[in-house]
Amino acid sequence: MNSSNAASLIQVSINSEGIALIKLNRPEKRNALSQQLIDALVSTVTRVDCDEKVRVIILTGSNPVGPFSAGADLSELRHHTTSSAHAIQYLAQVSSSLSAARKPILASVAGFALGGGFELALACDIIFCSPTAKFGLPELSVGTIPGAGGTQRLTRLVGRQRAMWLMLSGEVVSGQVMGEWGVARCVEGDVLKETMRVAKKIASWSGPVVQLAKEAVRNAEETHLDAGLKLERGLYYSSFSLSDSKEGMTAFIEKRNPIFKDQ
Repeated sequence: MNSSNAASLIQVSINSEGIALIKLNRPEKRNALSQQLIDALVSTVTRVDCDEKVRVIILTGSNPVGPFSAGADLSELRHHTTSSAHAIQYLAQVSSSLSAARKPILASVAGFALGGGFELALACDIIFCSPTAKFGLPELSVGTIPGAGGTQRLTRLVGRQRAMWLMLSGEVVSGQVMGEWGVARCVEGDVLKETMRVAKKIASWSGPVVQLAKEAVRNAEETHLDAGLKLERGLYYSSFSLSDSKEGMTAFIEKRNPIFKDQ
C-alpha cells in the first residue's frame, strides 16, 4: 500500500467548536486493524490531542451505520512471531495513545466492534452505541487472546465473571447488553448525532478543568481509595487557581452562562 493510500485509512475533520472527528476508513476490510491503519491512527490521535483548537475527540467508523472495526487484520497477524510482536510492541501504542490522551475521547459505535475493535472502544473515555451494535472478544476462536486491553479494561468495568464469560465463550453481545452492563451509553436513533451532542457540551466547559476531571477518574482505576481521594483533593484544590473556576462560580451566582477562557 502506498503512502497516499495509507493516509486515506484515517479521515479527520475539526469543526468550529473544537470537536475532532476521526473515522476509521478501511471499509473493504471492515476497518480491520492493519499495521498501517494502526500507525495512522496513533499519529492522528497524537496530533489532534496536541492541537490547541481541539477540545474533544470522537472516534468512529467511516460508515455512520456500518462497522466500527472487525479487530486485528488476520492476514497480517498470522505472520507475527512472539519476537516480532515484542519488537514492534504490536497494538501497545494504539491502546496507550487513546487511553493517555489529554482530551476526552468518545467512541461512537453503530455497527460491530470485535476483538481489537472492541478494545479500541474500551480505551476511549465514553462509548456510545446503538442497541443493535455488536461487541465481542472472539480471539480464542483464532488461537490467541485479547492483547490490547480487553482482559484488563473489560474486567474492571464488568467484573471477572462477565469478562471471563465473554472471552471464553466467544459470544457476541448487543449494544443493549453493553448498556445494561454499564460499558456503554446505549442510544436509540442516530448514535453519532448523540455522541456529537455530548461532545459539544463537553467542549463548552473549561478545557483545563475537563482534563483535571479526566485525570482524576482515570487514576481511580489504578489506585487504592485513600490514594485516589488524596489525588482527587489535590486536583480539586488546583482548580481554584484557574480563572475559569472563578468565572464559573460567579456566572452561576449571577445567573448567566459562563465565559471560559481555558485559563
